[in-house]
Amino acid sequence: MDALSIALMYVQLGIEHILSGIDHLLFLVALLLIAKSIMEVLKIVTAFTVAHSITLSLAVLGIIPVYETWVEAGIALTICYVAAENIFRKSSARWRWILTFIFGLIHGIGFSSALSQVGLSKSHFLVSLLTFNVGIEIGQLIVVGVLWFFLVKARANSWYQTAVVRVGSAIIFIIGLVWFIERINV
Repeated sequence: MDALSIALMYVQLGIEHILSGIDHLLFLVALLLIAKSIMEVLKIVTAFTVAHSITLSLAVLGIIPVYETWVEAGIALTICYVAAENIFRKSSARWRWILTFIFGLIHGIGFSSALSQVGLSKSHFLVSLLTFNVGIEIGQLIVVGVLWFFLVKARANSWYQTAVVRVGSAIIFIIGLVWFIERINV
């Protein structure tokens, strides 16, 4: 296969991975529930992108080890933490991008596990690695765009903070906790 065909294939794989990765999607939902401005959303998404790109690349290149059970359990804990923070926080999400960066490092190692199951093109290693990551970003931007549209509409209602943020975060927390328990008992 030529480089363009490889690139398109790995972009598609990246998009499919993020759109089928309910844990990553719930993490994004939990992160965005309390974002009040498009600038906060951009900081959160950028921090997540930079962080997971770093560890995805380092793990795929074999520079950092991948302990899949611990990484998957860690991803579940990141979901729980963000959801709990949504429920109990007293201040704005202005600094959430820093937390997102740290947690994005864990998610990037998780992305590398998925990529290792598919494998990288030996003849176009760098192209396949970069375009898989581009695919993840495209999928993530689709989700964020759709989600942000609905969150902005819902935020205008008086019930948003209680019904959407607190109840939604409680549900996300429970799902994350169940995943954590399942993943450490593998």
